[in-house]
This record gives sequence, structure tokens and C-alpha cells, in this order.
Amino acid sequence: MHNNCVVFTTHKLNVDIINYLLYIKDEIRGIMDLLILYDNSVNPIIGSDYPDFNFCFFNSEKLNGFFHQNNKLLPNTLMPLIECSNKYHYKHYLLMENDIILNGSFRSFVEKINIDDNVDYIHIASDIEGGPEKHWPIKYIRNNPFDNLYFAWCQLFYISRKLLQEAEIFIKVNDSFHYEFLLPTIAYDGKFIVRQFENLGYNFQISWGPSKKYEYKYIYEKMKNTFYHPIKNLGIVDFVHTKRFE
Repeated sequence: MHNNCVVFTTHKLNVDIINYLLYIKDEIRGIMDLLILYDNSVNPIIGSDYPDFNFCFFNSEKLNGFFHQNNKLLPNTLMPLIECSNKYHYKHYLLMENDIILNGSFRSFVEKINIDDNVDYIHIASDIEGGPEKHWPIKYIRNNPFDNLYFAWCQLFYISRKLLQEAEIFIKVNDSFHYEFLLPTIAYDGKFIVRQFENLGYNFQISWGPSKKYEYKYIYEKMKNTFYHPIKNLGIVDFVHTKRFE
């Protein structure tokens, strides 16, 4: 067991995603562990059917707070991540969604973030919307105790167990912050060590969508050390298309 782990969150496990997971597992070997944070509400599976992987299961329809303020457009992956962290005790968790792709070496990426043992939060700084006030989930926030409000896309982030525990405590008092506001705001407001992926040499082509736009960018731009999201068609990704599992 390593000190840190990749947490890959998904609600399905088709051939392309399995190949993606096998690729990630190969890339992080000897550096981090891999956990699959699996929503078993739509496409239920049995973990023992996939002996190559370790699962942390949850049910989005039953997990309190998963759909932020009961809005189906606002999944809140922080909630199952907190549950998972209470079961699997790592120092850091690198959470990534199943539709974010790096054009570059994933191994080099995890090596870079694994070096800094003291960091509490590494996040995406790029925001094409232009700031927290431009993101509509801000309307749900009430009783804001912070002097400054921050936003960070959460398709990919690296978080310490210490910061996760702080977020869990806050949510019990005030659950009105969607986690794309909550995590960066707590991190910058408190005594936490914060970094940005961009300062490690990575770029982001990322938004809510549409997926065809970002799939086009991925195919035809292929910028080095750049993450693309959303990529719904994993068949266009070279390392996913490589046959590992059929």
C-alpha cells in the first residue's frame, strides 16, 4: 500500500473504461494505488468479477448530498470521496472523472504531484468562465463565512486527508456550497498548502461541454501535457484503443 492513491470515479465499466483503468494502473505502478469510486445505482456490478481492481462502491440515489441541493445537474463527488477516505486511509487522493484525458505521460504527471508530501490541495486554475460569480451553482450558497470565494473545476484534483476532514466538518454545518466552490475556498482560507496543476507544467481544455467540441480539440490539437474534458468517446484515445481487455 502506497501513501497516496488515484481515485477514478465512474458509473459504468465498459471495455473502453476498463482499458483506460488498466492504462492508469500501469502508469502509476510503484507510485500510487488505484481505487475505483463506483456509482452502483445505474449499472450495478460485483467487484469480485473484476479482480484486477479495488472498488469503493456508493449509490448516488441513496447517498445524502450527492446531488447538490437535490439538483440532478450537480453531482457532488466529494460526498462519496469522503466516505471512501474514511474506509481507505491514504495521505492524499488524486480524484479524476472517467472522461478527462491527458495528452502526455500520466506517469510523469503522478510522479510530479507525488513528490510534495506536504501539499494539501492541487487544483485546476484555468477557468474559461472567468471567475466564481460566473458559475451558476453559486446561487445555492447561503451563510457564507468566508471573506473570499473561489472556484475550481473538480474533474481532477489532488487533496490531502487533512483537507478532506476539514471539508467534512464544514458540510455538517453548511451544505450549501457545491464542492467546486467549497474545496478551493476552504483551502485558500485556511492554513493549507495549495498548488496549481498549471504551475507543474500542465494545461487544460476543460468545461461542461459539449463533448464533441473537446473531442475535436483532442483529436486535432493534441497539445502536449494538456488535459481535455469532456471526452465521452474514449475510443478516440490512443492508449485506450490499445487492446488490453476485450
